[in-house]
Amino acid sequence: MSNNAGPGIGQRQKIAILGGGCGAMAAAFALTDRPDWKDRYEITLYQMGWRLGGKGASGRNAAVGNRIEEHGLHIWFGLYDNAFDVMKRCYAELARPAEAPLATWEDAFKPFGDVYLQEQVDGQWIPLPCLFPENQQVPGYGEGLPTVWDFVALLLDRMHDRFVTTEHIHGQVAVPTAPIIVPPWWSRFVDRVGVGLNVAVHELEYHFLALAVEFVRKLGKEVEQHQAEEHQQLLWLLDNFRAAMWRKLGHRVQNDEPTRRLWIELDLGSAAVSGILRDGVLFNGFDWIDTEDFSQWLRRHGASDLALSSPWVRGFYDLVFGFLEGDTTQPNVAAGTALRTILRMVFTYRGAFMWKMQAGMGDTVFTPFYDVLKARGVQFKFFHRVTALYSTAEGSAVERIEVARQATVRNGEYQPLVDVGGLLCWPSEPLYDQLVEGDALQHDGINLESYWTPWPDVESLTLERGRDFDLVVLGISVGALPFLCSELIAVNDDWRQMLDRVKTVRTQAVQLWLRPDLTELGWAEASPVLTAFVEPMDTWADMSHLLVRETWEGEQRPANCAYFCGPMSDAEEPPFFTDPHYPVMEAAKVRETVVGFMEAHLGNLWPAFLHQERREVSWGLLIDPGNAEGPTRLDAQFWRANIDPSERYVLSVAGSTKYRLYSERSGFTNLYLAGDWTRNGLNAGCVEAAVISGLQASRGISGYPAMIPGEKDRLPYSDTP
Repeated sequence: MSNNAGPGIGQRQKIAILGGGCGAMAAAFALTDRPDWKDRYEITLYQMGWRLGGKGASGRNAAVGNRIEEHGLHIWFGLYDNAFDVMKRCYAELARPAEAPLATWEDAFKPFGDVYLQEQVDGQWIPLPCLFPENQQVPGYGEGLPTVWDFVALLLDRMHDRFVTTEHIHGQVAVPTAPIIVPPWWSRFVDRVGVGLNVAVHELEYHFLALAVEFVRKLGKEVEQHQAEEHQQLLWLLDNFRAAMWRKLGHRVQNDEPTRRLWIELDLGSAAVSGILRDGVLFNGFDWIDTEDFSQWLRRHGASDLALSSPWVRGFYDLVFGFLEGDTTQPNVAAGTALRTILRMVFTYRGAFMWKMQAGMGDTVFTPFYDVLKARGVQFKFFHRVTALYSTAEGSAVERIEVARQATVRNGEYQPLVDVGGLLCWPSEPLYDQLVEGDALQHDGINLESYWTPWPDVESLTLERGRDFDLVVLGISVGALPFLCSELIAVNDDWRQMLDRVKTVRTQAVQLWLRPDLTELGWAEASPVLTAFVEPMDTWADMSHLLVRETWEGEQRPANCAYFCGPMSDAEEPPFFTDPHYPVMEAAKVRETVVGFMEAHLGNLWPAFLHQERREVSWGLLIDPGNAEGPTRLDAQFWRANIDPSERYVLSVAGSTKYRLYSERSGFTNLYLAGDWTRNGLNAGCVEAAVISGLQASRGISGYPAMIPGEKDRLPYSDTP
């Protein structure tokens, strides 16, 4: 339901947007996307600190080559229909000169498909290429998304293609074929599928999968018209195919790499299709099975231990930091959310499987957002930290918002961007000369984005309903809500249950700048995005393409830039926000982890990084303007402990989906939610989920946009959630 009624006839509604991450920015973009929006709304966005971006914020370090410093590794997937659509329109509205850096969205995002998984075989780590070809589609809105049944057909087609193109498998039967007893319906089935596949019973093991593919085509797309017996027939084919392939390949999987990889792919695909058919996903959507962990669900539907321990499965858990409390021995991702995400990643990507941003995420995404929204008339209040939301006495609406003003801008309005090589970027620190308190902030090294900052607020403000706002878009991540929304939680049990069940995790990241390029480091494959490596720094991306956007000079110019990231343990309860030394101690833990990782494991990726004779790390390969020795050179790199409540990554743990709140159903009449922590259709920690949520918040307020692709597993997408 849209909330079109203003506070009075002819008056505009005042909307307060809290936070500046992807969800909040998408909501602001959609709310201001119609020509008459100023006749209806006044919009003010309140942002802690000096920059937008939330978990996607990045900064430029002016003291060190204007290098890009990120919260972690950020790469866009080709499935991000809504996020790309918003970005494409944002860049078009910017209308930058053709010669300007990142003039168009095609300049800002480049296709990428060289994905690698790391597999440990006989104690050696070897890269497993998963190379995704580009296609002719353009990211953003395109053809409609597949239904669940469409995904079944696509997955079976992919499995069959993989099977029939693995030449060395065919004709190699290790043991005599087991007798195959066909069911009573077999002759009717063969007549229906087609005479061309009416093979002899003793040859069936070669054709079970082909029969399944053809049968799915015969059944058609309207699952409501399928008979239960037909799905049982399809399951019989899959069960027998898997049994036949194990008889055929089982003796080879441990000693033959291509056979092992083929078996794992076929085994996982068969388990996924079987689970979809047996558990009612066709009719109820993927959320239906979110009560169970993904690996446990696959196991229940027949997946082998070999497949479940494979880099295909481990890599997905690494992708979504899917470990309770950051403990890598506790993998946990909701089955439906995982399956939906994987199927969309593989089968619905447009243009490319991944797209790499051509500058920092702040420069590529949040500068365009800021410039467009500011030009449209959105007001930005930087250095305004939200501290609490309070409800009305009856608990029906948000009555007031407490905000702490962190600093005083000298000339009224803070100008947040700096020019780096002709591109407007966010600095890694506040622009102190614009702040009355700038000298003190800089001298004391104050981090205004930290909840543990010792800095005293300049002023406390109270925003009141009817005076300062009518409607609220809450775009601050769920990890911070227990500290900001205690009264809302107290009066609304749905909020309490959400915050009990929707979990978050700390993450850690490091960026390295090196003298040698990838080849010189000994990496023999293409420039990668790689995961399923050693925990906790399990993911690596070569980001050397960003060096052209930095301003290194002379001998300090690197040839390689590498980003690593992974989960960070929540082993100890963090102190409340009164201990300013806590972030320093946690950052030191990340440094210790990175040193250990580099000494013990980085040589598996970069042989030249490990001195082959002494078996010691060649620390001198790291760029260090101070020319330090040994591990101290690491201090010239950049690492982060993402420990603040709003920085924590949002997990999709089993049993949590039904407790997520809808953007348009917050339980408070004037409050709308924006972030990847909501019930948005993807329900996963990613840019696309946050953007969908922001668009849903806009729809709840204004009725626009009516259609949001991907928010449902079944058509029509425009249904009210």
